[in-house]
Amino acid sequence: MSHGAIVIEGRIRVPADVFDLERFRDWAHSAEFPATGQYSYIGGDIEVDMSPEEIESHNKLKGRLFLALGVRVEADDIGELLADRAFLVHAGAELATEPDITFCSWDALRSGRVRYAEHTAGSARFVEVVGSPDLVVEVVSQSSVRKDNVLLRERYFRADIPEYWIADGRGGGVALEILVRGPEGYIAVPPDADGFRRSTVLGRSFRIVRERNPVGGAAYRVHDR
Repeated sequence: MSHGAIVIEGRIRVPADVFDLERFRDWAHSAEFPATGQYSYIGGDIEVDMSPEEIESHNKLKGRLFLALGVRVEADDIGELLADRAFLVHAGAELATEPDITFCSWDALRSGRVRYAEHTAGSARFVEVVGSPDLVVEVVSQSSVRKDNVLLRERYFRADIPEYWIADGRGGGVALEILVRGPEGYIAVPPDADGFRRSTVLGRSFRIVRERNPVGGAAYRVHDR
């Protein structure tokens, strides 16, 4: 890698030659990759988020979604749920990022539509999710609004991902958007009379409610039927 770099906040160095998907992947798996922050390669740009994860509106909501979806996926034995830091790569979409939650069905894994891959051949370290998983989830933070709602929405569609969920717990409430593929982009699934939205991938309908825990903090409940 070259010696030139973009320096962020005086401490994070992004090498000047990583604005290419393959070089970005090499950097992401190298010892020089920063231990803090989130970095995504999106269509030739590198999106950097140095903000700490907000507990009430982000971390709790992400954890509750992962727990609820994990229980459903395991009960139905339809695939595997991967937590954040699973590194998703799709060359055709010019995308490398770490979704908050990724779901890969057994069918997708068997067919090779998505696979777990080594970055270094023969290492036996499977560090990339390559291809098109069935579903990805992003939980919106104050610093990721455009990334989640615009940039990743476009790139996940290009990556042939059947469903994209966007959860937003900011502002004292909670919203869940389930997006499914249309002819030219994702289309939002409308809620039914009870506020449930249907997931074709999981074969269930979901809604999220936000309540208060015994010490006044946020408590999220994910309902499915």
